[in-house]
Amino acid sequence: MSNIHKSFFIIFCLFVSACSTNSQIKSKQLNEWTVSTVAPKYYSAYIDILLITSETKQGGWRGMVTKYTKFSKNPNSWEGRERYHSGYVIQSSELPGLVYIRWHSLANNVTYDKAIRISDDMRNKMREYHDIRCGKSNKLRPYKNNILLGLAPDGMISVFLNNRCFDNELQFKVQAAEYKVADDFVYPELSEEAQAYIDEHGVPVGIW
Repeated sequence: MSNIHKSFFIIFCLFVSACSTNSQIKSKQLNEWTVSTVAPKYYSAYIDILLITSETKQGGWRGMVTKYTKFSKNPNSWEGRERYHSGYVIQSSELPGLVYIRWHSLANNVTYDKAIRISDDMRNKMREYHDIRCGKSNKLRPYKNNILLGLAPDGMISVFLNNRCFDNELQFKVQAAEYKVADDFVYPELSEEAQAYIDEHGVPVGIW
């Protein structure tokens, strides 16, 4: 092979490599994410409103995660396999700037609401690509693209990032305010099992 052909071949390989790299970068753009909720076991939370504003404040989404949240594995912990199963899925490369949530704590019949600001740092963590596979299917799940809101009965919200390949990573905690409901509002009843647990253990404050 002549020097000219060698040079052309090298340039061609570099060009193909660059195109391949650019293609991979484009394919690694985060374009789907979720907002999920979880409550401590037995301490049911009933979601009333979930509003999400985009990071550029040009639009937003309104959705229902699910009326009743999923539960953590233990009453005093946020861990559990259900942590990412109650997500409201949003297909967008734009990430949230603010999440507003209002929920009813059925353990103590108190309603809370809070507007939660999502920082640039948290959005950067969501966009960070991780070459990681997990589960029985060994499927590639490269992003921490699930925002998990842990709703405690004392109104404390623990904000986590996770997905099926990542455990809960606490980002910050915020205290929600009590929201005044109508005088004739009737709180849904707890299950018999949950009510029996709360009758015995009460509603702790400050442990979540």
